[in-house]
Amino acid sequence: MYSTVLGWFRFITIIEGISYVLLLGIGMPIKYILDIGEATLILGSIHGFLFVVFVLLLLYVSIQSKWSFLKMAMIFIVSFIPFGNFVIDRKLLKHN
Repeated sequence: MYSTVLGWFRFITIIEGISYVLLLGIGMPIKYILDIGEATLILGSIHGFLFVVFVLLLLYVSIQSKWSFLKMAMIFIVSFIPFGNFVIDRKLLKHN
């Protein structure tokens, strides 16, 4: 899986999706229910870094694989939806 750029992109897609779910499902409730802002600071920083890596790899893989702009844009937009990254991996990337 990690021997190709697409394999690394699939890996980062899943890791970034997990960080997003953790941020929304754990970090946000801790911040607003328990009034501990550090949870979102830590999880948000990790998620932000992984999202930047995700976007850079998306651009690189799109150019290398000659994906259409529509496919690249769809992957980018779906990544903003919670659990969207898992759909990206399952529906779009697994078949390439």
